[in-house]
Amino acid sequence: MVLDKKQQSKIEANNAIEEAQEIFSTCIKCGMCKSLCPVFKVLKEESTSPRGHGILISEKVLEKSLFHCTLCKMCEKKCPLNLKITDAVRKSREALALKGKGLKSNEEMIKNIKTSGNPFGDGPIEKDKLYCC
Repeated sequence: MVLDKKQQSKIEANNAIEEAQEIFSTCIKCGMCKSLCPVFKVLKEESTSPRGHGILISEKVLEKSLFHCTLCKMCEKKCPLNLKITDAVRKSREALALKGKGLKSNEEMIKNIKTSGNPFGDGPIEKDKLYCC
């Protein structure tokens, strides 16, 4: 049986969600991870905290607040269970992208790279210059 691209993306997204849930399966929701999170310190919203991400991911509620995470791993330094929180956030972001719910700015950058070789879309890339996203 051959799957079309949409079916394959759905399966990959579900697998990514399951992997992210597995990471948070032993989380005791103590909240220690929040104290060093730079995003939570500024936004002060539970949904943007590492614990909030864990709760949302555990309940299969993937939303764009997962893109607020800076992936700095400060939360992992405080986690008493040494959970790989940023790995779970990455997997969840991957699932969102596979479901077509990624950030428009990321989609635009990917389109620019495919068409011009430049993430900014300012024309063809010059081989002797270094570009960065």
